[in-house]
Amino acid sequence: MIEEFISKSMLVAIYQHKKGTKSSYYWQQGCKILPNRLSISRGNEMTNVQHKGRNAMHPVVGQLIGTFKVAEESPLKKYKPFVCRTQIWQVPLYPLFIGYGTIGITNYKGNVRDTGDLIVMHSTDQWESISIFYFAGMGNPNDMPQVMRFLTSYVKSGN
Repeated sequence: MIEEFISKSMLVAIYQHKKGTKSSYYWQQGCKILPNRLSISRGNEMTNVQHKGRNAMHPVVGQLIGTFKVAEESPLKKYKPFVCRTQIWQVPLYPLFIGYGTIGITNYKGNVRDTGDLIVMHSTDQWESISIFYFAGMGNPNDMPQVMRFLTSYVKSGN
């Protein structure tokens, strides 16, 4: 992948922590591909997940879970109950970022299935405001190093 392709594929959303809650975040600006309200855990899992496959590759630092409301529109909102979720894994080579995940959404049977879409999370204020970088179809482990290198340059340049 080339940097121009990655740059043009990137969508960014900024979520703000709701005061008085442990893990509630609300959309503030940017793309609206994810649900308006997200639960983002820090350091723990809100639901149990088997630790095999990708879950064994990198340390789990949390989870992101959201459910689309009736009025919300998104290409990820396809089947009831309209769940959108991912584990959040840390990449030790890129400590600048909270971590990454691959989005799972509910399928026609109501089970959550991976879309192959990559998200990378970044915060400069101790998780009060979180930038979520979204890359459709780039959740393949072979693509991730290029995306992480691009994002490191992007974030350091102050964009």
